[in-house]
Amino acid sequence: MRTSLRTYILDDAAISAIIGDRLFPEIALQENGTQAYAVYSTLSSTTLDTHNDSGLLVRDLIDLTVHAPTITQVYELSELLRTRLSNKRVMLGTSDSHIVWQGLNTGYSDDDEIYNASITIEITWS
Repeated sequence: MRTSLRTYILDDAAISAIIGDRLFPEIALQENGTQAYAVYSTLSSTTLDTHNDSGLLVRDLIDLTVHAPTITQVYELSELLRTRLSNKRVMLGTSDSHIVWQGLNTGYSDDDEIYNASITIEITWS
């Protein structure tokens, strides 16, 4: 599902125009901060019993952290991601998925001299 989420995000032309294919699982190696990029990781994963014959649902809480050289670019990319990921029902691979935008927090790294935004989304899928 996570690989399909990456593909779903990068299929948006406006998002890809900013980050290209620089959307990494867990860690971004060798990124110098001169170009925007993003990293996604799983915060938690829970199995939900539906108590019927349709089986189990999985609920994943995902952190998507956006990094960019300017705060303006962080906000622009965050809004594009909000449009793409807010209250959507989509197929991620073979999984019927419902994506809910949970929140956004922005910041700045003095060490790396780069702005960032941490986006939390919840994905329920079967």
